[in-house]
Order: sequence, then structure tokens, then C-alpha cells
Amino acid sequence: MLEVIGVVGVRIFSNTYANVLQKRLIGRAGIPALPINFAVYLLLGLAMSPAIFLGDWHWSWELFGYACAVGICGAAGNGFLVAALRSGELSVLGPINAWKPVVGMIFGLLLLHELPTAAGLTGLALIIVGSYFVLGADERGFRFRSLLRRDIVLRFLALLFSGIEAVFLKKTVLLSSVVGSFLIWCWFGAFFSLAGLLLVRPETGTAVRLRAGFRELLALALMFGVMQYSTNLAFKLLPVGPALALFQLSGALNLWFGWKLFQERHMGMKIAGTAIVLLGAALIILGG
Repeated sequence: MLEVIGVVGVRIFSNTYANVLQKRLIGRAGIPALPINFAVYLLLGLAMSPAIFLGDWHWSWELFGYACAVGICGAAGNGFLVAALRSGELSVLGPINAWKPVVGMIFGLLLLHELPTAAGLTGLALIIVGSYFVLGADERGFRFRSLLRRDIVLRFLALLFSGIEAVFLKKTVLLSSVVGSFLIWCWFGAFFSLAGLLLVRPETGTAVRLRAGFRELLALALMFGVMQYSTNLAFKLLPVGPALALFQLSGALNLWFGWKLFQERHMGMKIAGTAIVLLGAALIILGG
């Protein structure tokens, strides 16, 4: 139990602070989403390559297929997340991430045969209700047009891909090891991020801005590395649905950082909605 608490605690903090660093990079340096995504994956891949000799794990065609799925979904999910942070508020985009257990549970059921419990399904309902308040905070009440806002659409795309990625990632953990799965995440993410970068050519001057923000990129890569490794450990210890639900505790930190660092407003409804979301996450955990 203490191991689970420690792993999840590290994952929650590193994920939230990575979001803060991403938003700062986008705001101050003006770096587009795809180059940030590729740079983080590449830096982590280079730093962690010696770890390929650690542990006893072997390639197979099945592992290769899941590795490609992890790379595609991870690159897409992280790319959409960075793009959402460009125009969205951390205190809104963070709690929306609570929908990820919905995706995780569905694909966990289909691919890993992890059955949700009655408490888990009730928790999912509460997450949806809580999101209603968070999304309506800036307009003093929920409006369906809120779902069409660019930052909200991008965030939902990010959590869709990252939720699917979580299931494939657990498969790579089961087929290889925690270290092997982490290396797969780094290098396959870098490859598919580069493919996306080549398809959508970066803006002029992006390389100069990347060099100018290199320290922030290093810090972001470190936070992402800690986040992903702790994620892999959590997937080894827990089913996908409860693990993703536990990660939603980062919503409270997102609220605080959004208010304190970026002066975001209308915090009352956001706090109420996030509290309901966290109650839903707790039910999913208890039901897991």
C-alpha cells in the first residue's frame, strides 16, 4: 500500500508540474506544440538509452505492435495536450483529464478484460457531473458550446489518445518490463513525433526558440521522465482504471497552480466541480 501511495504521489506532482512548464514554454518562448513534444521524447530517449541493458526483456512481434501503438497514441496525446495548453486554462484543462479513466476502463475492458465494478461506474458518473461544473465556470453555467472551444476539443483529443495509450502501455509492461516499457515510450514517441513534425512543417525560427528555452526543455523532459516511469510502475501495481483514477488527484494541484501562477479566475465552480471529480475518482479506486 505504501508503495502505491508513493508511486502515485510522485506521478501526480510530476504530471502537474510538467503541465506548468509546458504552459510557460508556450507562453514565454512561443514554441509550437510538435517541436516541444519531439524534443522531450528525444532528450529522454538519449538520456535513458543505457538502460536498455538493464533487466531481462526480449523483443517479439507482439511487443513491437504494441510499441507502435504506444508511440502513435503517446505522440498524438502529448501533441494535443501542448496545443491545448497554448490557449486554455490549467485550472480547466487539468480537471478535464478526469475523463481519462472512462477511456481507460473501456479499453481496459476490451483489451485487458478488466471488468469495472458498480462503484467504478458510479465514480465515472460523478466525474462526468463534476466536469459539468468545471467546464461551465468561465461562463457562469455550462453551455454545450463550451465543448466546441478549441482548447476543450484539443484537451479531449489529448485524453482520448492518452487513455488508449495507457492500455497499450500496460501491455508493453506485461510483455517486457517497467524499464523496457519506458524506453519504448521514449523512442517510439520520438519517432512518431518526428513523423508528425515532418508532415506539419514547424514555423520559421522554431529552432532558435528551442535553443533559447533549452533549460526549460531539460526540466520538462525530467518531469516527463519521472511522470512516465512512475506511471509504468503504477500500471504494474494496479489495473488501468483505478490507476488512472488515482492520477486525477492532480486536478487539485492544477487548480492551485492555475490560480497562483497564471492568475486564472472563477475558481469557486472549478473547486466544486473538481471536488465531485475527486469523489468519483475515489469511488473508482475503492471499486478497483
